[in-house]
Amino acid sequence: MMMAQMNSDERYWQAVKKRDRRFDGRFVTGVLTTGIYCRPSCAARHPKRENVRFFENGSAAREAGLRPCKRCLPDHVAPDEAAVAAAVKRLDAGAATLDELAQLTGYSASHFQRVFKRAMGVSPAAYARARRSARATKALEQEGKVTDVIYDAGYDTPSRFYADAPRLGMTPSAWKQGGAGVTIRYAVVESALGPMLVAAPHQGICRL
Repeated sequence: MMMAQMNSDERYWQAVKKRDRRFDGRFVTGVLTTGIYCRPSCAARHPKRENVRFFENGSAAREAGLRPCKRCLPDHVAPDEAAVAAAVKRLDAGAATLDELAQLTGYSASHFQRVFKRAMGVSPAAYARARRSARATKALEQEGKVTDVIYDAGYDTPSRFYADAPRLGMTPSAWKQGGAGVTIRYAVVESALGPMLVAAPHQGICRL
């Protein structure tokens, strides 16, 4: 649980540094030194990381004694943003169909598909696959059997997991062993986000 919280906090902090609007409505950023909480995309100057605490919503931040930022108005999230945030939170927790997400948010399935893709850049199904793959990749680094990882990550059959496995760049068993015995070549390339490390064994890319 502690490791999961640390991973979430780091992900949230990266969203704050990028002022990523896709995270608006998913959490609020509390600044302990000023006593306010903001949207992740707030245009105000970034606080120091050690002064930041993340809250699930404005209500939780207010219970901790913080007040909303008057600049970004974190409690005034648009309906579409709130719907996408609710769907992302649901998908981060596990699998969900488009119909289930539509029912959760009160949208029709086709309309919500468009809303989600416009906000996130990918469809709900593609986002769910990416999160499921990320959960499996992380779980492979822990103790346990590969078959347990498959089902714990949300795959309904091993075949679906192994269809995603090429994204690891090596077999799941090799990944679980930390890539022992696998030759990995790497290079630093320029990208729109700045310098990017690309690491690749013979089967594909294993790390960006």
